Amino acid sequence: MATRGFRYYTSNASKFIRAVAAVHLLHTYVLEFAITGGLSMLPTLHTVGDHVFLDKYNHRLGRDIKVGDVIVTSKPTEEHTRICKRVAGLPGDIVYCDAMPKAPMRAAGMPDDLVGLSTDVTNGRTGKYIKIPEGHIWILGDNGMASLDSREYGPVPKALVVGKVLWAVYWGPFDWLPSWPRQIGSNIEATDLSIADFLPTTPSRR
Repeated sequence: MATRGFRYYTSNASKFIRAVAAVHLLHTYVLEFAITGGLSMLPTLHTVGDHVFLDKYNHRLGRDIKVGDVIVTSKPTEEHTRICKRVAGLPGDIVYCDAMPKAPMRAAGMPDDLVGLSTDVTNGRTGKYIKIPEGHIWILGDNGMASLDSREYGPVPKALVVGKVLWAVYWGPFDWLPSWPRQIGSNIEATDLSIADFLPTTPSRR
């Protein structure tokens, strides 16, 4: 009887360990459900309460990333910090790096002899054009006035990319149930909501 009980518990323990291992592998290499926050991706993502689905299987390490994709990547200046931004340039593209807190303009196809030139030569604005090196991407926040991105730390290695954001679910701190999942597209979607609708909710508002 004792042997039978031992086998029962060891069998269940083995199943539990395999289940945990399967979940770990799924979370690490296939699909992750992560929390985002901050002002930098307004109006695409809320400052608080958005949970995103990351496709790691197809896009981990920057595989098959395209301009316009929203991704999660490790911060180049802080290895253990993650950031969520939009891809604005790929290897070989030439981007305008504005010194002011405005989103740089992607200028793919611009002649190579303009790379690195002050914009005093090109359009009279402070900044310069940068050609993105191989193995790197240029990332920006949708809310350029409140985003630390490639304008601050330059091109980001594709090896730092964790995954691509496919869907987002809003579940605010004062909401009983999450919202219906919404797809995160390759463009900043027009919305009739005000910025206040993307800020942290309070019991009086929701």
